[in-house]
Amino acid sequence: MHRMRYDIRRLVLPAFFMTLGALGSPLRADLIRPHGFRAYPNIAGDMVGEQTYEFDRTRQLGVFRVTNAPHVITLGPTRRHMIDVMPDVEGTLNETLQLTLDRQGKLVEQPDNGFELRGSVTIAGKVYEGLLLKGRPTAFGAQGLGQDAKGISGVFDLSLKVTGGKLARAFGPEAYFRITPQGGSTFQGDFTADFTGGRPLTSLRATRGESAPIPVPEPTLVLFLATCGGGYVATRLLRRRKARRRQAFATSVSRRGATPTTYLMPRSRSVGPAPSSARGIRRSP
Repeated sequence: MHRMRYDIRRLVLPAFFMTLGALGSPLRADLIRPHGFRAYPNIAGDMVGEQTYEFDRTRQLGVFRVTNAPHVITLGPTRRHMIDVMPDVEGTLNETLQLTLDRQGKLVEQPDNGFELRGSVTIAGKVYEGLLLKGRPTAFGAQGLGQDAKGISGVFDLSLKVTGGKLARAFGPEAYFRITPQGGSTFQGDFTADFTGGRPLTSLRATRGESAPIPVPEPTLVLFLATCGGGYVATRLLRRRKARRRQAFATSVSRRGATPTTYLMPRSRSVGPAPSSARGIRRSP
């Protein structure tokens, strides 16, 4: 009898303490790459977009979306390898992701799953513009964090199979995409409920060891001025570029012709408005 009681304690007590530990611990990480990695090229997304997730209880499936704007492409470990990503000739500057998940947050194959990145970048004197990268998600991961984790309540990542784009050869056959909402995230680790996240910080990078090299340009004029003490001029130029990127992103995600743009006509140097300087309305193309 004594031996039986000992065996029961040996089996029950460990299970009891494991249950307590599971209840008291935060959600375990389920990221594809929990610790990340460094690889080039690496395209960082500006914090101007949004992340959404809508769960359909009838189908028991959810749609995960991210809309953002590419900010800079990094070709190496130093600042001189950083190049701004600008709007293309049509004024488009954005990256979009859509994928379908089941109630456990696992990727479900659907025809509309996909990733696209559009814009313009000049590398070693050559301009790449339009569709820079296109891919199909092959795996998805997520990590739910406690509310005390400095306001960040979730991190997401995924693997992409590169299927096209002007920079496809530079990234190679596979790419890695990481999303970290910077404000207002409502994700609590539950994929059977809707959640959103604002200002997502994104990073799109080549899979380690599988990317083709890109010619590295010489330092730009802006970096040269900043190095020589022209920090004020460089800062103004960078602010203007960032404002253009934000404006292009806002235009690209709005419907065509939905919002009229108001502008003032030229003014006369003598007394005031020129004869044809009445306020006009021009609709966005």
